Amino acid sequence: MIRTIYLILIFILILGCQDKVYYEKPEGLLEKEEMIEILYDMHLAVGTSNIQNVHFEKNRNYTSLVYEKYGIDSTRFLEANVYYTAHIQEYEEIFEEVERRITELKQVMEPQSDSTSVISNKIREAGRKQDSIRKVLKSKN
Repeated sequence: MIRTIYLILIFILILGCQDKVYYEKPEGLLEKEEMIEILYDMHLAVGTSNIQNVHFEKNRNYTSLVYEKYGIDSTRFLEANVYYTAHIQEYEEIFEEVERRITELKQVMEPQSDSTSVISNKIREAGRKQDSIRKVLKSKN
């Protein structure tokens, strides 16, 4: 009898310790492609929040603008995020695509930032040359 109770308790313990969590698909679940778009924009929003914008504001939270862009609220995003987290294979595919897009954007933007810094360095150098020419001309006069 005691042996049977121990077996039942061990069986319950094993079932209770499973690492798989099953969530039912919530109503109005964001589709996989839409989730990719939202997470991509979220990463950009978080990454740019520390950069000064045109209104000289820094450390601004842009995630609300992402929600507004896609016509969702934070609760709907959270429900979709929890669902996809429970379905790790799909979530991994989503994040791989987001990472690919960010890498692609980075490759496009880095040459521009390099050329911008080269141009600004040339402008500074030209300004220094003009300043030294002005000094020489002032000293001769």
